[in-house]
Amino acid sequence: MNSEPKPKMTDGRRARRDRGRLAVIEAVIALFQEGSAPPTPQQMTERAGVSSATLFRYFDTLDDLLHEATAAYFDRFGGLFEIPGIGTGTPDERVRRYADSRIALYEEIAPFARYGRARAFDHPHFAATLHRARGRMAEQVRDHFGSELAALAPRRREGFVAAVCTLTSFESWDQLTHDFSCASDDIRTVWRRALTALCDSPS
Repeated sequence: MNSEPKPKMTDGRRARRDRGRLAVIEAVIALFQEGSAPPTPQQMTERAGVSSATLFRYFDTLDDLLHEATAAYFDRFGGLFEIPGIGTGTPDERVRRYADSRIALYEEIAPFARYGRARAFDHPHFAATLHRARGRMAEQVRDHFGSELAALAPRRREGFVAAVCTLTSFESWDQLTHDFSCASDDIRTVWRRALTALCDSPS
């Protein structure tokens, strides 16, 4: 049975579609930052200035849209995942820069980080994104605290990395912020002291 080939999308139509998709993604990012996590379809369409029908022409499902918005957000603020001067400086300087960089990151990404972690339980895209982020941050710990790791017995090195990652995880920051009402300076002090103790522990 012969079928007619689907007409190709013209450059103009593709450009309009790309602009429309971007407008929706930007609307979702803005709504997250304002505290709507996740925003409703009505909030998305009103902010982006599109109809509900148009929204679902751009994205197959709401999960697809929210995952794309999350990925776009993290790409935009990817620099915050980096540790300035990674691996350089005195132990005290490295501890300070590490704690400061993680706190700055979490303060910025909090709405998306909370949503992504909640969805990771039932959505493979979010689970994969979270897994990659955690792996990347563990590698940064290995690079940043290489001197301390080199002084440890091999069997203790991954325990050190796991301890640092867990201590300074987003979940730790979120609990300290909301359950214990800690301000950023309080968290910074707690983390610096704990990290210093870990770095000073005998091999």
